[in-house]
Amino acid sequence: MTAAPAFPPLVEAYLADLERALASSDPRERAETLAAVREHAAEALALHGADDAGARRVLDELGPVDDIAAASTPAASGPGGGPAAAQAPRTPAADVWLVVLAVASLAVFVVPLVAAAAVVWAVVRLRSGTGNRGLQRLALVVGAVSFAGALALYVSHLVAAG
Repeated sequence: MTAAPAFPPLVEAYLADLERALASSDPRERAETLAAVREHAAEALALHGADDAGARRVLDELGPVDDIAAASTPAASGPGGGPAAAQAPRTPAADVWLVVLAVASLAVFVVPLVAAAAVVWAVVRLRSGTGNRGLQRLALVVGAVSFAGALALYVSHLVAAG
């Protein structure tokens, strides 16, 4: 069995923080995530050097612990609940702005490009599989309704002018 590489103290602290942040995650996914981050850290340290500057660069590449933990699947809680049951899901800011764009497209009904942008953005976010799917679906519906309304106004204007 291969021994785990020794990491600089900054990286060890980061990995300990990550392990704590993943405590409510599915055990299998937690182990896979930690293994993947350790592997990436080892490879990046070999490339950039194991000094403090190299460690900081590796941590910058990895990003915040909370972002990695947020992408992890929460563990199923037992009958009495548990850490996963008490943890409220976070709504990504991108999904909130997506809904704002879709609602704005209703306010400026005559600009179908805003509604089309909301629809396209919602489809892209839905297909990425990340974020709040409820908000993404809401934005898709609101954007589609706004686009249809703007298109109807445009067609009625052409008919009336023609």
